[in-house]
Amino acid sequence: MLAMWFQETYTFSSGNAKLLILFIGLVAVSMVVQAIVTISVSVKAAKAVKEMAETAQEVKGKLLPLIETATEVSRMSQSILHDAAPKVKIISDNLTETSRAVRASAQQFDKTFADVNFRTQRQVARVDGMVTAALTATVEAVETVQQGIRVPAQKIAAMTTQARFALEGMFAKVKAMAAKPPFVDR
Repeated sequence: MLAMWFQETYTFSSGNAKLLILFIGLVAVSMVVQAIVTISVSVKAAKAVKEMAETAQEVKGKLLPLIETATEVSRMSQSILHDAAPKVKIISDNLTETSRAVRASAQQFDKTFADVNFRTQRQVARVDGMVTAALTATVEAVETVQQGIRVPAQKIAAMTTQARFALEGMFAKVKAMAAKPPFVDR
């Protein structure tokens, strides 16, 4: 816009001047709004920093006695551990012996369990064989019964069909004879 304004060939009209003034006014307003936002953010940040400093002082005031108490507890527990070290050694030796006894018992139990498992597997295999044999015998018996019933039933069905065809043929001949007029000599 300024470039056009500085050119001599272009005449600056009142409409363009109003637009230029309006644009400059919008820029000024936005700069004022930006300044206000920046000031308010900096004021809130200053308040937050002040509150954090107060909180840090309060935490410091409460933690220092706790640290002193923890230091005393640490000293006392160190002396207790020093006194209890021989007793703990005796207990750990006893635990080692107990652990060996328990391990031996566990190994014996493991052997017993393995033996029981092996015997159970053998029994299961034997029962499985017996069940398989029984099922095979049952299937064979069912097939035999089916064969014994099916073959005679098929023969009876075949004879019935043949008899039906024979009877139908005879009925057809009788109907054909009845339908013909009697033979007349002339």
